[in-house]
Parts: sequence; C-alpha cells; structure tokens
Amino acid sequence: MQLFGRPFSVYVRSVRLALEEKGLAYELVHVDPFGPDGVPDWYPALQPFGKIPALRDGDLELFESDAILRYLEARYPDPALTPADDPAAQARVVQIMRIMDNHAYPAMVWSVFVPLFRDTPGRMPLDQGLAESRRVLEVLDGLMPGDGFLVGDRLTLADTHFLPAMVFFAAVEPGAEMIDEFPRLAGWLDRMRARPSVERTRTPVG
Repeated sequence: MQLFGRPFSVYVRSVRLALEEKGLAYELVHVDPFGPDGVPDWYPALQPFGKIPALRDGDLELFESDAILRYLEARYPDPALTPADDPAAQARVVQIMRIMDNHAYPAMVWSVFVPLFRDTPGRMPLDQGLAESRRVLEVLDGLMPGDGFLVGDRLTLADTHFLPAMVFFAAVEPGAEMIDEFPRLAGWLDRMRARPSVERTRTPVG
C-alpha cells in the first residue's frame, strides 16, 4: 500500500493515523504541492486536482481523505474505527469529522497556527480565527461524552481525524492556552499524544 503526500499535512496524518491504528503496512511516498518543485509530473494521473493525500492499494487508486478512510474501514474492518451497531455514535463520528473539516481546519490551522508559526497571512484575521477556534472547542467539549475519547470510550476516526489540527493549534501559545481552558479536551490531547500511532507519525511540530 502506498500513501502519497507529505508528513506535515493534516489530512495525510489523519490517514496515516488510521493506517497505524489498523496495523497496516504502507509506504509514504513524498509529494509536496507546496514545495519548490510543486506537484510531480506523474501525480495528476493519480490525483487530477494535485492535492494530498492519495492512496494506492493494489489496483485501487483513491484520492480525497474521506473516501480513503471509508475504504480502509470497509476493506480492513479490524480493528474498527467506527462504532459498530450504534447509528447515533456512527453519526457523531461523522459530525465531528465534518466539524474538523469545515470549522477547525480553516480556523485553527490556517488562521491561527499558520500565521503565527510561519508569519504569513491567515485565511481570516487572527482574532476571528481565535474566536472561531474557541467556538469549535466549546462545541467539541459539549459533544464529548466523558473523559475518554471524542465519541465514547473507544478510539474512533473522530479522534484520529481531529488530532492533527489540534496538535498544530496547541503548538502556538494562544492555542495552547485556549485548550487548557477545556480540561477534558486537554486530557484527551495528552492521551492521544501517548499513543504509538501518534508517536510514529510525529512531525517537528508534534
């Protein structure tokens, strides 16, 4: 199995965490759309939009992280990263993943982490990014049912999908301070960081 992308990518790491948690062997093939050489000439045949990640598993080629994660769950169901026989919990996993995609990623990553870490403009002004990030944390803390994982007492795709953005957010001072205001989420982040899958996919940021 080959996964195409760069380790620093939130979405590449999301897929890598799922692969690691499932114990699946894979090769990470370096593709960096933001690098000085851009997308390799051969890559658009695999991913016509030039984004990352993409996956090759035998004769199957896939792009879009959501499609890749759904495939991995269906093709390699053990261990399951979605709650079996629990429609409400399954829906909650998807809900939290979409919160990450639609709200956390543009706010926490592109409007707080990127401008503070790289001194470049964000997608929205910093104060707006922080306000949106706080709203994300408030909603996530309200949805979290206890002191375990984001959906119940077992790891799910909600956890592996949200973690990379939270790591980036926690890497800058305003993000770390804000996470500390939500003890359950801070505890969740500490427990996630202790998992072997997270250690094996660690980036220079964390």
